[in-house]
Amino acid sequence: MKKQILLLVTIIFAATVIAQTKSGFEDITLSNNSVKNGSGAPVSGKFNSGNVEFANTYQTNYGGFWSNGWAYSNIKNDTNGTFNNLFAAYANSGSNNSLNYAVGQQASVMRITGFDAGDTVKGLYLTNGTYPALTIKNGDTFSKKFGGSNGTDPDFLVLIIKAWKNGVKSLDSVNFYLADYRSDSNALDYIVKDWTWVNLTSLGAIDSLEFIMNSSDKGQFGINTPLFFCVDDVVTKNDTADFENLSLAANKFWSKPNTSIRTTYQSGNSIFPARFSVSSFGDYWSSGFAISNKTDVQLDSGVVGYNKIYNAVVALGADSTENYAVAQQDARIILTGNAAGKQLEGVYVTNSNYAYLSMRWGDGFARRFSDTDYFKLNMIGYKNGVTTDTVPFYLAQNGNIVNTWTWVDLKPLGNVDSVLFRLSSSDVGQFGMNTPGFFAIDEFTTRDVFVGLSTIKNNLNASVYPNPTTGKFNLSVVGKSNAVLITVYDVMGKQMLKQSVFNNSWVDLGDLANGIYFVMIEDKNLSTAVRVLKH
Repeated sequence: MKKQILLLVTIIFAATVIAQTKSGFEDITLSNNSVKNGSGAPVSGKFNSGNVEFANTYQTNYGGFWSNGWAYSNIKNDTNGTFNNLFAAYANSGSNNSLNYAVGQQASVMRITGFDAGDTVKGLYLTNGTYPALTIKNGDTFSKKFGGSNGTDPDFLVLIIKAWKNGVKSLDSVNFYLADYRSDSNALDYIVKDWTWVNLTSLGAIDSLEFIMNSSDKGQFGINTPLFFCVDDVVTKNDTADFENLSLAANKFWSKPNTSIRTTYQSGNSIFPARFSVSSFGDYWSSGFAISNKTDVQLDSGVVGYNKIYNAVVALGADSTENYAVAQQDARIILTGNAAGKQLEGVYVTNSNYAYLSMRWGDGFARRFSDTDYFKLNMIGYKNGVTTDTVPFYLAQNGNIVNTWTWVDLKPLGNVDSVLFRLSSSDVGQFGMNTPGFFAIDEFTTRDVFVGLSTIKNNLNASVYPNPTTGKFNLSVVGKSNAVLITVYDVMGKQMLKQSVFNNSWVDLGDLANGIYFVMIEDKNLSTAVRVLKH
């Protein structure tokens, strides 16, 4: 926020002050010309078979990848020894010719559940994945051919199964060699292809198993051999995890949760939820808000691109600030702190660059707007789940398409604890609204009630700089040479600092945490409040 002076606007009753808090998104860190839409965070999931739980982590950055834990599969392919065949068992089926099996990687953990938790696990079937097996057999760009050029190198790939109970790792473990070339006779060298039973009763009573891999083929950055293996029929005391309860189409695999990342951004006294969906056909920002400072804007080009989804049609936020929020259909702001259940001031609204271009030029799905078309944003207030009122704003109407930041007064909504944003358009097709359902907001301004302050009778002309600050700010009060009293409150109205300060003197926020603070400045019967952002 570049505005430095925040004036008190209303007095409700004696000993109560109403101040404004603006969600300008400048308190959310963004690198230059970038966006936060909920992506990039790992998705933690799991699946269960029998009395065993298999945890899974899927990273949504870099295009998305299975980063930890387990996948399950029924792929039949024992000939493709590349990373593209990561989820195939070398045995070319599940154990005992069943369909499904699990694929694990380095440091995967399976947790015993139900009646079998804390009891003895009888055992499980193990085999190689096709990818590591053929890499061991033939070598590749990163990994050596086991045995070396003359077959005499004492190479190995071992799976070490470690037992845990109540968070304590047992000293006992079971080793299983997925490949072993250590024998003096080359005829005894082997790469496990068939499903092989491994007895685990020697581990005793456990509640989880950890799988650690080690290989003789090591380089500058650690183990070169692909660290993947396959498991089937984990036999506990009362049940068997055979993975046949898990749904898969023929010759397919599951490596990521069919779920979504839910996150929130907070600016001022407002929470902005977002959701980033992870799906089999691609990962995408699916609902809520994205925080952006993208400045590359198109207005006059007839090329309409989805790549402008995170761009406001104005190259900067309101008041020439950097950050703003882009929202989509049914995005909802949740009020918190002193703003919850109170009346709002308003918000700046404009079009997203994507929607603007679509309305102006038309695209493959939406038509070019005429003078009779409209694109409408309804801002619906809620309190305790009940609608209070609606404030409409036309993003396009009568041949005009909004391309500037426009202030919308939200006081008619009354006292609210959340605001829902709902879009509608005159361009509707078989599947609903054709116009891209995106818009941008900035400076969402709430009214915060602080209790216990002196009654405000007038306003001082005061400002602070720098604002935002890393810790210290200079206080300037026009026309004052004497000392004034300042009181610093956090956004919840808690007093954090109180002292007398001379005009044009420095105030040190000291060890106060980064965030938004309100500085009340008083001199006799004159008072005002200034919002300060410490970062």
